[in-house]
Parts: sequence; structure tokens; C-alpha cells
Amino acid sequence: MDFYSHDIVDNLINVNRIYNDDGDLRKNEKLFFDFQVDYTRGEEDGDDEEDLNNLETRTVVETLEFDREWLFGGDRNRILAFVYHILDLLQVPCDREIVTTLTENILELKTREEISELPHVERLQVSMSVFVPTFPGEEEDDVVVVNFAVAPASDEAVEIHLDTVVVDENDRGYCVICMDKIRVGSDEEAGRMPCSHVFHRACGEEWLRVSGICPVCRAVFPS
Repeated sequence: MDFYSHDIVDNLINVNRIYNDDGDLRKNEKLFFDFQVDYTRGEEDGDDEEDLNNLETRTVVETLEFDREWLFGGDRNRILAFVYHILDLLQVPCDREIVTTLTENILELKTREEISELPHVERLQVSMSVFVPTFPGEEEDDVVVVNFAVAPASDEAVEIHLDTVVVDENDRGYCVICMDKIRVGSDEEAGRMPCSHVFHRACGEEWLRVSGICPVCRAVFPS
């Protein structure tokens, strides 16, 4: 179990591992993440200080599943990019403690996967308590929400810089966007970004319409 606290605001994370307890050492192809996020929104007084007597909290519970082979097949940078992607989906602030906790837990599980005689971890239960200016999916006229994101790539840039490639043994693997396999000889086109990472082309185009960065290494896509 890991428990971290932010020095300025109480952004907390707690991670528990749920093990296979039936004696079967075979690993499930999927790893499940059970998220419970408590979002706390505080109002500001005239001195721009948080009014701790006027707080509102909402809780979101969501379970996500990912392919184990894909998740543990990457290096630290890819796992780090995966963590940023998950936090972005949950609209959770990317505080250092939260990012580090999730990244280190996944890296530890990756090492554990190499020891077959150990009972495998079926799921991670992740609870977070975070301060936010607005609740997910909610905007207020008086609140400016700053997202540290890169602008979407233009259609012209995608056409020029997202290369269509023939999938061979060097490009096969998993599409980090849809989590499905990139298969050799498939009729589905693959696309290679300037940073050399390969995805299903349709997935890459859809991703770049939302965010102009590579989901693996976070390299900025050319404008």
C-alpha cells in the first residue's frame, strides 16, 4: 500500500493490490483498475484564499481494464505516458506524488510478472482525493480552467506527417490508443508518427484531432 500527501493541498492517493486467491498461477490477460476519485471543490474568498468552510465533494467510481502484455511490455517512459493519459481521462491533477505512485506501482507489478510462482495481481484499487477548480464535466463562467495540453493537430499536418506504413515484424505490437493488437498482414492501415511510434492509422488520426502529442512519448506533433 502506498499513501502520499501533497505539501500544499490535500491531494491524496491510496493504492491496494488485489491478488488471485484461488491458487491458479495463470495470469489473466487483463489487468483491472478500480478507481474511486473524491473531487473537492473549494470556493475562494475576497483574498483569493480557499474557503475551507465552504467545500463541496463529489465521488466518481470507474473500472478500467488494460491488456497486461501491452502494459508491461513498455519501458518506464511508456508507462509514465499511460499514467498521464489515465489521469487526463479522470480529470485528476497530475501532481508529482500521484504520478509517481501510479507509475511505481505499475513498474513493480511489471517486475513481479517475471516471477511466475507468485500469486498474480488481478486488479489495482486506486482511491484519490483531489482539489479541483471545477468538477469533471462542469464549467463555470467565473472560473478559468487551465489545461496543460497541446492543441490538436490540423488535418493538413496529419496528412503530411502521419505516415501510412505496412505492418511488419518490426511494427507489430499494441496500439496504445485502442489497446488492441497491431497485426501483421492486417487490412487495417497503420500510421507512424514522426517520433517513430506506430498506431492504427484511424486511431492516430482520432487521437491527433484531440491532442497534438504522441500518447507514448508525448512528443509534440508538427504543426
